[in-house]
Amino acid sequence: MLRSTPALILLWLSVLGGGYWLFSGLLAERQAPAVRIAGDGSLTIPRSADGHYRSSGSIAGQRVLFMLDTGATSVTIDQALAERLGLPRGTRVTTQTANGSVEGYETVLPELDLPPFRLEQVRAIVVPHLGDELLLGMNVLNRFDILLRDGAMVLEQRK
Repeated sequence: MLRSTPALILLWLSVLGGGYWLFSGLLAERQAPAVRIAGDGSLTIPRSADGHYRSSGSIAGQRVLFMLDTGATSVTIDQALAERLGLPRGTRVTTQTANGSVEGYETVLPELDLPPFRLEQVRAIVVPHLGDELLLGMNVLNRFDILLRDGAMVLEQRK
């Protein structure tokens, strides 16, 4: 039995360090699994462990993480990001979310990149406290043919 203070400290540091290492790997996989861009210009996004589809991209050159949300009417971004990017404040809106009503405002994104796709002048809603994960809603997703296959979402630009 371990009774010395240094041995107990070492034991707890090992347990906590192992837990951190294990969970940080799981969280990284949950956030943005590796996407695949095919030669035909389609984008294949694997389903995350929590059942959502996420992909890295950018808004006006700022790297972001999108969660593809077919239940969202439009792209939704966090107010802090909108302020950092200097996005224009448009009409005030009230949006309905899974957590209730949220006050926000409309804006226009000068460019939205979801490699290999680039869109310009994209309408978006800005809300407070959304966090690091932006919602890629139907005002963007409806520009693509979407196929769910083998645990992945495939986006192909409509012709």
